[in-house]
Amino acid sequence: MDFLKNKLLTIILILCLVLTIFIGVTANNKNNEGFFQGVITSTIAPIQKQIYIAGQRITNIFSFIKSISTLRKENAELKSQVQDLKNKLVDYQKIKTENEEMRKLLQFRPDNNFKLISANVIGKVGDNWFNVLIIDAGQNDGVKKGCYVRAADGLVGKVIEVSSNTSKVMTILDENIKIPVVINETLEEGLLVGNNNSNTCKVSYLPNDTKSTVGNLVITSNITNNADVVVPSGIIVGTIEKIEYEKINLSKTAYIKPAVNFYKVTKVQVIVK
Repeated sequence: MDFLKNKLLTIILILCLVLTIFIGVTANNKNNEGFFQGVITSTIAPIQKQIYIAGQRITNIFSFIKSISTLRKENAELKSQVQDLKNKLVDYQKIKTENEEMRKLLQFRPDNNFKLISANVIGKVGDNWFNVLIIDAGQNDGVKKGCYVRAADGLVGKVIEVSSNTSKVMTILDENIKIPVVINETLEEGLLVGNNNSNTCKVSYLPNDTKSTVGNLVITSNITNNADVVVPSGIIVGTIEKIEYEKINLSKTAYIKPAVNFYKVTKVQVIVK
């Protein structure tokens, strides 16, 4: 046991001696000044490289996350700007449409027998959305029951109910409406009624030998049985799409496409005496 201890001690001493000699030799050799530093560097360099690469990757990940956050913020801002532009476009289109309607309305020149009361469509009622319109003009404005109502493109209908500041207008799409009309090209007279909620109307009681054809223009006639209601002639109602023979009354019926687009009408004029 003592022998082993002495042997181990001897080996340690020898190694220390060798190391001391090695240091002394290398210390006197300028070419070996960086030997130990080189050994350390060559040992640590691979580890340092991997640490550097890992650091770069971590930096890139954080940069990527930051860029995603920036892109999300920019995307949200762009979406908000796009929505603002869409809203402005809707407002512009609405104003443009209203201005166009108003321009067409102002082109209508009444004679001395009646005047025009401008109004806005503020509601729609009835089984068919477009059978009855509500407008923001009433008794206080001079509107009376039975007055005809027109839009920029043609006849809308006539007033069926009046309150102080609003009125209900039965449109030419309602089957209960009855308005005397005339075919512009043939001067044949008939009675305009709605066509069972189909967004069209028709002219009944045309002569069996009618000369009217598809494409002819239907306009209002000045025939009336109400002395308080002025019926201006020449207001466009629509155009004939087809003509059918009615066996019941031995006459012909013309089916009309209205000139007014009831989906878009917003401004009207009430024709009063």
